[in-house]
Amino acid sequence: MSDTQSILGNGLKLVGEVVVPGASELLEGRIGSGLLHTFAAAGAGLLLGGTPVLAGLAVLAVCANSYSRSVSGQGIVGAAIDQSKSYTTPAEPAAATSAPRRSAP
Repeated sequence: MSDTQSILGNGLKLVGEVVVPGASELLEGRIGSGLLHTFAAAGAGLLLGGTPVLAGLAVLAVCANSYSRSVSGQGIVGAAIDQSKSYTTPAEPAAATSAPRRSAP
């Protein structure tokens, strides 16, 4: 039942982001962060309004960041860095559990 609630909650957050950027954070109760995302999306839309494609991408990036922070606790940049570290980090060498063998003289 918890998985279903999580899926429905995340779906509601996603729909909320379409209506109001920052809605995911607002629904999580993080009012300051939610309002910051709302104002950032509005500012990006106004500043880049002359180029609608860039304005749309900027608003979309702010919405994606808000959703990512509400779901995983990290913004999209932090999540991308963590993902890249998990692919590039070499495996730890296995610890020796027995004494090394000596060669016969």
